[in-house]
Amino acid sequence: MHYIVMDLEWNQPLSYHSTPFRRVGDQLMFEMIQIGAVKLDENRRLVGSFNRHIAPTHYQKLHPRISRITGIAQEDLAHGPKFQEALEQFAAWCGEEFTMLTWGCDDISILAQNMEFFKVENTLPPIYDLQPLFGRIIDGGKNRHSLRKAMAHYGIRPIADHSFHSAVDDAYYSALVFQRFPSAQEVLDFPETPKTLGRTGDKAQKKTAQKRITDIKAALKSRTAMCPPCPVCGKRTIVPEGYVPQSGELTYLALADCKKHGLLKSEIQFSPMPQGGYQMTSRVSLSEEQNPAYVRTKHLQWAQKVAKLKEKEEPAC
Repeated sequence: MHYIVMDLEWNQPLSYHSTPFRRVGDQLMFEMIQIGAVKLDENRRLVGSFNRHIAPTHYQKLHPRISRITGIAQEDLAHGPKFQEALEQFAAWCGEEFTMLTWGCDDISILAQNMEFFKVENTLPPIYDLQPLFGRIIDGGKNRHSLRKAMAHYGIRPIADHSFHSAVDDAYYSALVFQRFPSAQEVLDFPETPKTLGRTGDKAQKKTAQKRITDIKAALKSRTAMCPPCPVCGKRTIVPEGYVPQSGELTYLALADCKKHGLLKSEIQFSPMPQGGYQMTSRVSLSEEQNPAYVRTKHLQWAQKVAKLKEKEEPAC
């Protein structure tokens, strides 16, 4: 029996108005472009590795953000196998008896959607998540921690020729962390379930939350407002500029960025309540426009709007 530690990388549409996305829509939110994995024996000793770049068939132009994060270049994908062939090669390399592991919950959802879209007949094997097990080990499972933090906790130093966000290298680092866990079997307590990927509503996937507040200014500086969750992966982001009132003083809008999924729009609406205070409704949506030039320009424009608001708020000397 072996342990397979897997990591994936994927491309995304340049814009949700682009022809490729309009053609496939929510059926293929992200297209896989790399499968990386390492194999460990029953004693958790490294015995092999697997690395395949995949030639995309729909989102063929590599998104600049994906290239920057992963280090993958357009030419790396040009001669790769198509998804079905790459998956067959990976399955053959895995062998018959193995336990599949990942770090985090994104990979299984992306893999499941790609398998469904490309009509792969094989079913997903059980996949288990190393991330929550690490959380349980160091803080009782109160938080999810990054792979970098896990490496630092165990004194694992990055290697110059093993870069982060390369699928095979992230799999390698995840395996090194897995080797440090007191018990390999505990990971079986954390089976993964694929999430349905897609956008809700007509325009963009949204995440909505409500709470009762008494002070609008304080609410706009709260963690809910300043660290909105990405509606795709749920990871907290940061609002760099601030909120601008929209169509009245009780609706505010800000921008944020998810490292994986791009520009987000965070909208907060305050509704007066009969018993006093306000109901704060926050909605976070993925921007339909993800062109890097557009994103930079939008942030610059937003910074200028926030600066003008602060000038108005400052008392005259």
